[in-house]
Amino acid sequence: MGPAMVGVLIALALGLAVGGASERAKRARSDYRKTKTLVLGLRKVAWSESIRGVRVTAIAGALALALFLVMHTIGRS
Repeated sequence: MGPAMVGVLIALALGLAVGGASERAKRARSDYRKTKTLVLGLRKVAWSESIRGVRVTAIAGALALALFLVMHTIGRS
């Protein structure tokens, strides 16, 4: 094997390594963008569900308080 052939093999090995790393980086960036979009959507859903839960809890608490006050008033008379 001549020096030129060794140089070609080294260049080929480096090219394959750099090309593979580049493809992995592109794929990772694409996955990151998709995941970021998905997470933002899920974050909005989580907040809306949390607010809904607080609203239901507040209504249930208000109804329980009203029921307690009615029962307390009835018991006093």
